[in-house]
Amino acid sequence: MLARAFAAFLLLASALPARSESRIEMFYLGTPDCPYCQHWEARARQELLASPEGKAIRYVEIRGETLRQPITAHHYPPEYRWVYDQIGPSRGVPRFLLAVDGRITVSVLGTGGYNEIFLPALRATLASRAPTPGRASIPKGGVHVQTRAS
Repeated sequence: MLARAFAAFLLLASALPARSESRIEMFYLGTPDCPYCQHWEARARQELLASPEGKAIRYVEIRGETLRQPITAHHYPPEYRWVYDQIGPSRGVPRFLLAVDGRITVSVLGTGGYNEIFLPALRATLASRAPTPGRASIPKGGVHVQTRAS
């Protein structure tokens, strides 16, 4: 449990660097004979795509042929071969990838990994790219706090 929490922290930390103009993409890798893929597709996909997070990203599905064969370069559309170049052949599905400006920052397997690691990393990445309200009003020397004397 502690090891999984630490791994989630490391993934979240790596997912954070995004600028307001960053391109954020999610890649879902699945196969038609994967029961976990079918479950995620039937329940969570539409929920994600309808959410504010889903509307803020580009969502791309990469479909393999069967669980017995890896998802390889020929499964990727030409414009997304860069994803394959970064992760190589994939046997584990469902697999969820988060890319910021053409660089894979998070890669998790399984629906548990999607809920426990991927979604929090996606939210953190999107939050890091949103401008922080009131930031322009902070004086150049840092944050100044004033307290009332009693």
